[in-house]
Amino acid sequence: MSAQVLGESGFCCTREAACRASALRRQGTSFWRGQLSHVGHHYDVVEDGLPWRVLLLGMETGRDRELVTLAERRLEQQPVIAGDPRSRKPHMKGTASALRLAFGRTPGPDRHGELLDLANTPQPVHVMDAYALVNVRLCSAVATGTTASRGTAVMTANCLPHLAATVRILEPTLCILQSRPSRVGIDPLVTRARTLVPNLEHVHLAGVPVYLASFGHPHQMGPHSSLNWGRSFSTPYLDDVVAPAIRAARDLRGNH
Repeated sequence: MSAQVLGESGFCCTREAACRASALRRQGTSFWRGQLSHVGHHYDVVEDGLPWRVLLLGMETGRDRELVTLAERRLEQQPVIAGDPRSRKPHMKGTASALRLAFGRTPGPDRHGELLDLANTPQPVHVMDAYALVNVRLCSAVATGTTASRGTAVMTANCLPHLAATVRILEPTLCILQSRPSRVGIDPLVTRARTLVPNLEHVHLAGVPVYLASFGHPHQMGPHSSLNWGRSFSTPYLDDVVAPAIRAARDLRGNH
């Protein structure tokens, strides 16, 4: 990241001009560059002797901030980690539910269900310190004054090499997609795809074998939509779509 996107010398991605031009062709668009990923201190988890590295993949942050480093992104997670699970916004409430499932728990409002007992830490570790949150696009294009995406195909294509490098470095075991467009966007990096159960594939992503669970965004289609699975700790989409796919990945780990 420091050599190719954002480092001590500032933003250095050579594709910025093309991405910015593609987004700003549409009037009323704002472009925010250099928004890096969150990688938890305890991301490199081993469970029952097997790697179990969990990566959540979205499209973009959509925030009106630039030049956000890896360290700053990690700090952004801390208020969410420290806060009451019931008070989180739907996106992070859904994220926490997915992580609880990924680590063998059930969704719920209790803080204890979000804590992991690790062999090499004196205190329990929060699930959000044990995962990576990555976006396909490391810059955001939005309708000015909103978080409504105006990301372009050019932006997605230009960021794929950065995503590929990220995946090869992090080597996730389970990748959870939090956006329907992200499955289409990453398709150039996907090979050897095989559907295991609904919403779960085993693929090679940028050459890395991974269980790929594909869902809609936890907060979509309005707060009362049946697809808005981040609005509470039990919704039809969360219970009947998200949970079975993630549990299947846990059951199948080590078999591919």
